[in-house]
Amino acid sequence: MSRKKEEVLQTGRRLFVEHGIIDTSMEQIAEAVPVSKMTIYNYFQNKEGLLDQIVDRIVDEMMKEYRDIVDHANSPLEALDRLTKERERFSVHVSDKFVSDLAKFPDQMEKLIRFNQEHVVPEFEMLIFKGQQMGQIRKDISPQVLVAFLTFIKEFSARTEWYQGLGSLNAISEQLSTILYYGIIERPEDKPSSKEKSD
Repeated sequence: MSRKKEEVLQTGRRLFVEHGIIDTSMEQIAEAVPVSKMTIYNYFQNKEGLLDQIVDRIVDEMMKEYRDIVDHANSPLEALDRLTKERERFSVHVSDKFVSDLAKFPDQMEKLIRFNQEHVVPEFEMLIFKGQQMGQIRKDISPQVLVAFLTFIKEFSARTEWYQGLGSLNAISEQLSTILYYGIIERPEDKPSSKEKSD
């Protein structure tokens, strides 16, 4: 790829993430590079063509982040814990405005959905299955149900309005992880013994 085309890709991505896809024009990208608007059209044909390559790159980078976390974890449970706690590693790739605007581009949304179904979901299911085989994750719940639950929690927690007034995002994330890993029923080992109560 030529250096100038790479600059257009990086600049287009930065502006799409900062200002949204809809509010970023090809003129703004051309001016920021700087390059002529015709040069951009020669590389990508149109805004959707540029967006297509940006989304491909974002997906590749996010998958590399995922692989890095999973490959360097000592166990499936540690990998799941790190994936939950290190969400900011993934959020740097996109913004709320970018994701919101992306919904207006059905081909790109379809690509992300397909990528999620073909790559992300099977990876998570395999991670959970390995955790079950190692005795770290309950075997009486299917990996598919656990992945569906994790997906629901992820999508729900992305809606910022629901956690207003609940505290910091880190504290909320920690508590959601605790609920996921241990449930809400107090375990006997968590209760103070009668000796501890009297002290």
